[in-house]
Amino acid sequence: MKKKALTLLLALTLGATLFCGCGGDDSSEAKEVKEEKVEEAEEAEEEEPEAEEAEEADKSADSSSDGSFTLLDVDENMVDVGVYGKDDDGTELVFTMFTGPDGNKYVSLFGFDNNSESGDVICGQYEASTETDEDGDEWTNFVVSDVYTGEQYTLGLCERPETEEVVFYNKNGDVIEGQFLSSSDTINYMAAAVNLMS
Repeated sequence: MKKKALTLLLALTLGATLFCGCGGDDSSEAKEVKEEKVEEAEEAEEEEPEAEEAEEADKSADSSSDGSFTLLDVDENMVDVGVYGKDDDGTELVFTMFTGPDGNKYVSLFGFDNNSESGDVICGQYEASTETDEDGDEWTNFVVSDVYTGEQYTLGLCERPETEEVVFYNKNGDVIEGQFLSSSDTINYMAAAVNLMS
């Protein structure tokens, strides 16, 4: 009987020891799991601002690719044609055809007077057509909806290969004698006109 009681006591002690030992291990494992979860949460919080920054950069890229640009974003590689001329009243005019940063084709007409430090611009996408006038000159006419005012203008350009002359319309439809500009000169005039208007 004593042996059975002793055996039972030893069995209970061993069971209690195992139970306590396992509980301790479970506790330390639980601590480790808990610490890992805390570390993961902290890393997620650190990564969250990076994700927000990336999202902001994406939004910024989207807004710059929405097609909007200023004339100062046009560079000489985008210029197709630049023509300089003067009105009867001395207003300097620059007729340009260019491809915008958005990939669309534009026509613009800058008018500026350095003496009064004033300027004006018509600029927009266009619908083009050709016609031959009574003198036999072939004109390319551009119906332009001005991006600034929404008004519609007809601008025109005519190159006379036999005389190497170029003429264009001002915004009133008057014919202006002109001369071709290099792409870099066209950009310089455009920048000067924009500066006068600001």
